[in-house]
Amino acid sequence: MAQSSINRRRFLTASANIAGGAFFAPNILRSQSGESPNNKLRIACIGIDGKGSSDSGAAADGNDIVAIVDVDTDRLAKAQKRFPGAEAFTDFRKMFEKMSDKIDAVTVSTPDHTHFVAGMMGVQHKKHVMVQKPMCNTIWEVRELHKAAKAAGVVTQMGNQGRTMEGQRLAKEWVDQGAIGTLKEIRLWTNRPIWPQGPLKKVEVPAPANLDWNVWLGVEPSEPYFEFDLTPEDAKKAKRGKSVQPFNWRGWWQFGSGALGDMGCHIMDSSFSILHQAIPVKIEAESSEITDTCAPVWSNLRYHFAASDQHPALVVSWNDGIKDGKPNKPERDERVPQGAFDKASSGMMFIGTEGVIFEGDAYCASPVIYPLEHFNEVKKSMKEGTIKKTEARSPKPGEPQKEWTHVVKNGGTTSSNFDYAGPLTEFVSLGNLALRAKETIVWDKEKMKVTNTDAPNKFIKRPSYRPEFFKM
Repeated sequence: MAQSSINRRRFLTASANIAGGAFFAPNILRSQSGESPNNKLRIACIGIDGKGSSDSGAAADGNDIVAIVDVDTDRLAKAQKRFPGAEAFTDFRKMFEKMSDKIDAVTVSTPDHTHFVAGMMGVQHKKHVMVQKPMCNTIWEVRELHKAAKAAGVVTQMGNQGRTMEGQRLAKEWVDQGAIGTLKEIRLWTNRPIWPQGPLKKVEVPAPANLDWNVWLGVEPSEPYFEFDLTPEDAKKAKRGKSVQPFNWRGWWQFGSGALGDMGCHIMDSSFSILHQAIPVKIEAESSEITDTCAPVWSNLRYHFAASDQHPALVVSWNDGIKDGKPNKPERDERVPQGAFDKASSGMMFIGTEGVIFEGDAYCASPVIYPLEHFNEVKKSMKEGTIKKTEARSPKPGEPQKEWTHVVKNGGTTSSNFDYAGPLTEFVSLGNLALRAKETIVWDKEKMKVTNTDAPNKFIKRPSYRPEFFKM
């Protein structure tokens, strides 16, 4: 083996081993040969268009994209123009088989149902892995991928950019240090779904010539390619047509995770952090018509959290979709201006006894406190140092892909590593478990089980896995 390959392996192993430390520790990470940790990573990108386009573009900064994978040959050809030096594949299994010794890290930017098997294959090959949100679309898969990555000692990241931003740190510091008094309640909402959901019916049609449908199905049982029926009214609103691929898969339980899977890991992220990564003990749910195949058009959830040393028992509510022709938003706290609330298609309110933190954005990028007079007092306390910066800041705010590659090279801890992202995704996914149960559920996180009724436990794990994609 060439000396440069040995040096690369030493430096990557060192960075993985120190990944539990502070955000920046470059001096410790020089290899025995004196090689700089700023060495380029060789990255493979699974899923190269849509979100995969921005993920690969960000990961490429200061690194080499050596392999690109997409089941759509048209998209793959487009990506080859961006990365002419990368080898192209339509099947990630073949990419790993041929190029495992030529890559250091992998991004996974595919539909939700492929996150687990693609991420697991990367981990099994000892590659650093970044997986788009949600980490997986079943709780069992989340826990298994987390466990495998931890055992492999690789640097992990989930793509929820808000976790890297300053706003989330500020909101937690304000709550932790009493800037809004005692936290009593959290209200979250989103305008998703913006794709068809509800009682949809599959209609078999020929698969597009440019799509490898068999590989797209991945771990799911083989079935013919399909589109879905829409009412004439819904068809007018369906901007992306009636095809399940490449975007409308989000509403199907097989492949996606509904509105929660799309936006929950963003909008619930600050709450999860502020509640010190607690997991709810009970979830109440109501929704529009829900089926065994598709998520509902709208839903309301109430996540109940037990009292802790930091907070009293409280409820985190979630509202999504369109209900009765209007955005399905929660009740506005009276301290939040009507105009600000009306503009927020997605957002959050952290309601305290002395103020409310409001953010009309999915990422908690720029939170404010109402009343504004109270916010001015808080800002004065921050300036004077009586409200302190206690949360570690990201070296790459707003860029989880670059934070991930930075940590691989320089050591430290990614903001949404699987130790954090796994439980966050579980928190989010419990809402879907309650929706599919069609009743209140009581969750035992130690046993990974709903304890008050047995029916929803079948949704904790995928019913089956095609053995050619994942062997149990």
